[in-house]
Amino acid sequence: MVHIRPAATADAEAVAQIRNETWHAAYAGIIRADVLDRATRQINGARQRAVFASRPWQRMLVAEAGPDPAAAPVTGVVGYASYGPERDQDGAIGRRPGDGSAPQSCTAELYALYVAPAWWSTGTGRALMQRVLEEVRAEGYPRIVLWVLADNVRARRFYERAGFGPSGAWQVLHGLGGVTEVCYERSLGPPEA
Repeated sequence: MVHIRPAATADAEAVAQIRNETWHAAYAGIIRADVLDRATRQINGARQRAVFASRPWQRMLVAEAGPDPAAAPVTGVVGYASYGPERDQDGAIGRRPGDGSAPQSCTAELYALYVAPAWWSTGTGRALMQRVLEEVRAEGYPRIVLWVLADNVRARRFYERAGFGPSGAWQVLHGLGGVTEVCYERSLGPPEA
């Protein structure tokens, strides 16, 4: 059983650890091992705390597991998702509902959704995704996008089950050894009453 809540600065170490564990489990065989090691070596609690402070537009949720005899022995933060306004290719933040632009021109972006490998296939990812979709819909976004590695079949299947489909956009990530990333999108519809 997991509880989804907003992340706090105190969650920085757990978030960094989950990202590193998940990158090694999910991207082995997709990203070269030396590149993967270099990329994950840079992620730690201090860097994550800096991200919290430097990105006020970014929202983050954590999945926290409580003591449950049927669950894996791990308790505490077991997953997270971060989201906010869509970024452009240079990382600049796009329009947000309420910033004077037409809501139809605003798009949300799921920046990351990671669950500790021991918690894969437990419903934790689905719970995080559901909460993200509820939050961005409530903020007035009509659409959400995300980027996923083209060769990450497991993640692509997860996003497709959540109602996302390929937008047709793609990019090559030279900093990660030249892997290809594809964009997925989903319409959100009107906020639920």
